Amino acid sequence: MNGPLPQMPPAGTTLLSINAGSSSLKFAWFERDAGWNYGSLPVALLRGEIELHDGRPQLRYALAGQAPGSVTPGAVRGDIGGETAWLVEWIQRELGLARPGIVAHRIVHGGLRHTRAVRIDDRVETELKRLASLAPLHQGPGLDGVRAARQALPDAMQVACFDTAFHAAHVDAERRYAIPRRWHDRGYQRYGFHGLSFDAVARRLPALLGQRARGCVVVAHLGSGASVCGMRELRSVSTSMGFTALDGLVMSTRCGSIDPGLLLRWMQHDRLTARQISDMLYHESGLLGVSEISSDMRDLLGSADERARQAVDLFVAAAVRHIGATAASIGGLDALVFTGGIGTHQAPIRAAIAQRLGWLGVELDAAANESGHGLVSDTGSRVPVLVLPTDEEAVMALQALQACEAPAQAAATDTEAA
Repeated sequence: MNGPLPQMPPAGTTLLSINAGSSSLKFAWFERDAGWNYGSLPVALLRGEIELHDGRPQLRYALAGQAPGSVTPGAVRGDIGGETAWLVEWIQRELGLARPGIVAHRIVHGGLRHTRAVRIDDRVETELKRLASLAPLHQGPGLDGVRAARQALPDAMQVACFDTAFHAAHVDAERRYAIPRRWHDRGYQRYGFHGLSFDAVARRLPALLGQRARGCVVVAHLGSGASVCGMRELRSVSTSMGFTALDGLVMSTRCGSIDPGLLLRWMQHDRLTARQISDMLYHESGLLGVSEISSDMRDLLGSADERARQAVDLFVAAAVRHIGATAASIGGLDALVFTGGIGTHQAPIRAAIAQRLGWLGVELDAAANESGHGLVSDTGSRVPVLVLPTDEEAVMALQALQACEAPAQAAATDTEAA
């Protein structure tokens, strides 16, 4: 979103954004018109999500101008490839929408090579497959969606949009671990994640905060996965996640920051295997591990069990710690933004975090916080606090358009030079 913006492809370009995760499959369908520009988010004509509801898969969707609907998908929940193939066929058969000319895919890890959206061919797909161990919960499902879409829509341009790309310009001190240089040079670095979500928030901030949006802004993406991003000039300069999506805040089933000596102890003293440790840290820790009740913040907030309270307190403490550290890292706090499922829907969590950040000038308006929309800070707060739903699918659509336009622009430049 920085620098000169390329010319948009012709009006009428149709796009399908597929956001495949470990727990759901989200999608949005767009048609580019003359009102689109790369500095703001487009409005989807169709949006939906396939997830488990009462133990059964269900597609919930909303078509512009019509009442929301739901249907039982003809695919097994979690089989991303099958769900994607079924979804493409269902959209065309039941809704009568045109076959998309561009399909944008959320891919969590781009590694060192892919620092912006890229058109997918066999070589790119193979490169991304090699990164699966760095994001085991997400990279595989994302690539399953790619393979299914390439087969179902062979004439469409397939584009990978990366969660890591938004953080790719970090300075060395934010990128590097204090490990031997040879390991850093092999790619063992801090990458950061949730970049599509942070990008979506950044594009909305100027209209809401004016010039202040270009100052020191901390965005807390709080959900099943959680991380904090510090921005200046609407660009990421610091983030809480590192080499993998395990680092940083406490999450639904992931541990967040942990002493590496503990991992050594588990291996050397308790004789746990790498697989056992991986399963523990990715699937058995976080809110679920502490509470032994649920990984869902809604369940924990509604529980009287002491273990649930401990899990919530730990989540809040981790968020406060990383928001404070990020503010220090970027040189101040001109605005604080909450996004993500917990960040946008759980007023008690926002209130608890804000109370402990009062020394930074954060003060919420109780009624506004309960409503959970837009500006929720008190009139006397030195720091404006916003609650903004993210829109990864819209950002993916914009990035995919840019990626598809780039080859044509490069060819035009070469012709002019000749």
